[in-house]
Amino acid sequence: MHPNLASSLASLLLLTALSADAAQLFRQPATTQPLPTELAMDCSQLEREIARLQPLTYSYKPAFHQNPYQGVALTAGTLLSQFYYLYHGYDYYLDYREQARIMPAQEKIARLQQLKAEQRCFL
Repeated sequence: MHPNLASSLASLLLLTALSADAAQLFRQPATTQPLPTELAMDCSQLEREIARLQPLTYSYKPAFHQNPYQGVALTAGTLLSQFYYLYHGYDYYLDYREQARIMPAQEKIARLQQLKAEQRCFL
């Protein structure tokens, strides 16, 4: 690759990565401002809501090394066709979707726990 082309490409990538309007690739800090409906809850209602949300934070998707399909895809990709390596990308996408499902529940639980602390709820 030509040195000028490589440096211009690197600077373009750097400018894109540093722009303020770049895509949100990482989780941002959650807001701790409770909603008006949450402010109206008493201690027992807050505790019940946290208990209701807790199962939504569980992930039943196996980790990389516990997932049998990962081993099959790796073996088949090595022995048969590189096409099977695409499963690893698909599995990563499933992880991303799983985290996108879990994060709102975790943020709401954190908000409710903060509200419980402010109301001095000790159950």
